[in-house]
Amino acid sequence: MIYLDHHAAAPLPEAVRQAMLEAAPVAWANPSSTHGAGRASRKLLEAAREAVADAMGAAPADLVLTGGGTEACNLGARAVARGRKRIVTTSVEHPAVARSVDRLEREGLAVVRLDVPRGRAPSADSLAGHLNKETAVALQWINHETGTLFPVEQYARACKDAGARLFIDATQALGKLAVDVESLGADAVAVAGQKIGAPAGAGACWVRRGLPVEPVLDGGAQERGRRPGTPDTLSMVGFGAACGTLGARLEAQPAVAALRDSVEAALLGLGAVRNGEGPRVATVSNLSFAGWQGALLAAALDLEGVCVSTGAACSSGLQEPSVVIAAMYPDAQWRAGSAVRISLGMETTAAEIDRALEVFRLVLAREAPGTSDEF
Repeated sequence: MIYLDHHAAAPLPEAVRQAMLEAAPVAWANPSSTHGAGRASRKLLEAAREAVADAMGAAPADLVLTGGGTEACNLGARAVARGRKRIVTTSVEHPAVARSVDRLEREGLAVVRLDVPRGRAPSADSLAGHLNKETAVALQWINHETGTLFPVEQYARACKDAGARLFIDATQALGKLAVDVESLGADAVAVAGQKIGAPAGAGACWVRRGLPVEPVLDGGAQERGRRPGTPDTLSMVGFGAACGTLGARLEAQPAVAALRDSVEAALLGLGAVRNGEGPRVATVSNLSFAGWQGALLAAALDLEGVCVSTGAACSSGLQEPSVVIAAMYPDAQWRAGSAVRISLGMETTAAEIDRALEVFRLVLAREAPGTSDEF
C-alpha cells in the first residue's frame, strides 16, 4: 500500500507507539481521581501537555486539551466570538470551522465569508475592511485541500489594530511550519495530533490568557472548567511523543516538496490541472481530471494500492464535490467534481512516488466511468 493522504492523518512513528505502550499500564486510570492510580495518569497527562505546549511556543496552563482537532476548532471559534456581534471567515474553511461559524450565525452573529478566488488567500487589507471591536475572525493557516498559505501574521496585526479577536485553525500547520503562538498574535489557536503522527482523538486549543472560554460540552470541571469530560491520557501521551518528531518533519519539507513537485509535474503532463494559486506548503497537490469523478478515481487508485483522497477526510464519505474547490472556482464546477488530493509526508519515498505514477497512468488510460458534469 502506498499512502498519499498525510493531510488526513500521518502514520504513527515507532517512538509514538513505544511511548504509548510504556504508558498503557498507567494511562487507563482517570487522571482526575486523587488516588495513586489517578495521580500516575495525571502525571502522564501533564507531561504530554507540556510537550504539546512547547511545540506551540505556549505556556502549558494556557492549553486546553481536547478530543481532537474538530473540538479544538469549535472551542477556539466560540472563544473569540463570545460577546462579539460579527464573525469573519472564508468560504474555504475546514468543516470544523465552517460548521462552527454556521452555528454562531444561527445563534445571531452576523457572518462575513471572504471569497478565495482561484485559491488565493485574502489579503490583510481586504480583511481589515471588515474589522472593528465588535468583530471576531476565524480562519485557517493552511488550506487542508490545496495547501494554500494564509498570511496569518498579517491578519493578526490587522486584528490587533482594529481590536478584533482572531482564531487560527493551525491543524495543518503543525509539523509543516514552525508554530509559536505567542509571537503569532492570535487569541486562540487549534492543533490536532493525528496530523503529526499521534493517534486520532488528541487535540489542543491554546487560548490567550484572560480570554473567557465557554465549553462546547456540558459536564465536569476538567481542564479548569474549559473542557468537561475524562481526558484520553493514552492518546495525549501519543500526542506529546509525536511532538518529538517536529524537528525531523520540518527538516524534511524541502525533500517532500521535491517529491510533490515530481508527481504533480507528471500528472499535469497527463492532462490534470492544479487547483489553488499562490504560496503553499510542501506536502500537497490538489488536481482535477476532466472527465472523471474524483471519488471514482480515488476508488480506482485504491484498488491498485494507492491511497489518495478527494478532500477533507471527515467529508469524503459524502461522495459530493469538494466545497472548497467549488468555492475557489465557481465558474468551473467540473474542477470540484473531479478533484483529487495527493498529500505526502516525511515517510514518503521516491520509490513510492514512482509506483504511484505507474498506477495513475494505468488508471487514467482507462475510459472514465462517468463525467464530473453529472455534478
